[in-house]
Amino acid sequence: MKTKIFFTAVLTSALLIGCSKPNPIHEGMESMGKSFKALRQAETLADKKQLIAEFEQHVLMVQKQQVKPEDQATFDEGIDKLLSEVQAVKAALEQGNIENIKPQLKALHDLEEEYHELLGVEEH
Repeated sequence: MKTKIFFTAVLTSALLIGCSKPNPIHEGMESMGKSFKALRQAETLADKKQLIAEFEQHVLMVQKQQVKPEDQATFDEGIDKLLSEVQAVKAALEQGNIENIKPQLKALHDLEEEYHELLGVEEH
């Protein structure tokens, strides 16, 4: 399994017009990546719950952003799928067993790859 930072499931090429230029989507994606990496590495249930909540907040911030009109529907679809998987992680954590989230973490990673490909996002 790849151990790269999770930038998100749904970036568009418009999001990275200038990867070095600060913008809300890029900053949100970077924050999501950091939260996701920390979530994967966290060892306690409390830490994992806190980190998935942080990750969700970053997703909700990014969800409010606009991308190129031709990419918006795909972007929105990806964000919706991402939020659905976040809810699955939260539900699994509520069961009290941190091993339960492994399938959802893989699904989050798979969404990242799928939507990066669909939207033509280059990873840095």
